[in-house]
Amino acid sequence: MRITNNVDGDQISDISVTMRVTDELGLPVAVTSNASDTTAKFFVRISNLDGIASVDGTGVVQPKTTATIDWLMIPAPGAAGATPFGKKYLVGATLKYKFQGEVQTLEVDPDVITVKPLPSLTLDYFMTQDVVADDPLTPIIEAAEPFTLGVRVKNTGLAKAANLAIDSAQPKIVENNQGLLIGFQLLGSFVDDSPAQNSLLMKFGDIAGGTSKMGRWIMQTTLAGKFTAEPSSRTPMNWAAR
Repeated sequence: MRITNNVDGDQISDISVTMRVTDELGLPVAVTSNASDTTAKFFVRISNLDGIASVDGTGVVQPKTTATIDWLMIPAPGAAGATPFGKKYLVGATLKYKFQGEVQTLEVDPDVITVKPLPSLTLDYFMTQDVVADDPLTPIIEAAEPFTLGVRVKNTGLAKAANLAIDSAQPKIVENNQGLLIGFQLLGSFVDDSPAQNSLLMKFGDIAGGTSKMGRWIMQTTLAGKFTAEPSSRTPMNWAAR
C-alpha cells in the first residue's frame, strides 16, 4: 500500500490499516499476526515500512512524502481448499487517518488472490542391513555382492511435486576396528524401473498428487559390514565394518 501526502504543510496522522480478507461469497476469513493462533486462515505480518513508522493508529506521513507498507501473508494448511485448482480470496483493507483535524475512513477495494495447494511428501527408506563382501577376519577373499538402497516418495497432497530430486548422503564409517581401507561403489540408479543418472542425487521429475515413485541405488563395498541408520539429505548412511 502507498499513501501519498501531496499537501505542503499538513501531515497525515493517526494512520491505521486493518486488513480484510473474505472468501468468494464475501464471508469474513480469520486473519492473525499471532504465530500461535491455529484457527486463522492466514498469518499476516508487516514486512516493510518506508516513510511511516507504524500503521497501528499512530502512523504519520509527512507533507510532500509517500509512505509504503508491505505485508507478508502466509496461508494456513487447508486454506487452499479441497481441489487442485485452489481457492480464491479477496484481500482489502480499511484505512483510517486524520487530516487537517478531520478523521477519515477509506475502504480499499479488494484484490483477488488464489491460494493453491502444496504437495505433501513422505519418504520411506528401504536398506540392506547386512552387506556381503570380503571379511578381513578370514584368510580367503569373499566376493562382494551388490546391495540395494531404496526410497519410496509418496505425495499425499493435491498438488504435484515438480522436478523433485533427492540428494542422498554418502556412507559414513562409524566403526572400523581393523583400521582397513573401505571402498564404496555405486553400480546403478533407477527411478521406478527406468535407469537414472548414476549419482546419489536422484531426479524423480514430477510426482502428481495421490501418486508415488520408487528410487533405488545399487551399490557394493570392498569389506563386509552393515548399515546402522537410514540416510537422508542431511544425515549420512552410518556404516560399521566387521
